[in-house]
Amino acid sequence: MQLLILPELSDRENFWLQSMRTDLRAGGEIRKLMREYEKHRKSKDYAAVMDLITRANWEQMEVEKKMCDALKELFAEELKEADSKGRTEGIQQGFTQGVQLTKQVLKLAAQGESPEVISEKCSISLEQVKEILE
Repeated sequence: MQLLILPELSDRENFWLQSMRTDLRAGGEIRKLMREYEKHRKSKDYAAVMDLITRANWEQMEVEKKMCDALKELFAEELKEADSKGRTEGIQQGFTQGVQLTKQVLKLAAQGESPEVISEKCSISLEQVKEILE
């Protein structure tokens, strides 16, 4: 018979065995568990172990969930601003690329290139070339 004393196991080498206990601490310990689980979440075996650990540490998991929800609320405004800034920059970049492409199409057309050749040189569809030239 073998006896495992889980808290005395090496955290790195026996992470999942060491986590199979009822006294996980909310915060860093549970967040680390979640990060490790993310790497294997498509595995049924890991899902079963995670289910067991979650049920054994239900209260601590609830505390961690509430902390995560509070952090989301705290950073919601910053996330919204970052999203808005990213969208604005994306629109500006798309506009700039569109202007450059239009200039290139018009230049090639002025040089007497056919819409088919322009389409090939600019890597856009024939319909897009015709739309620019209208």
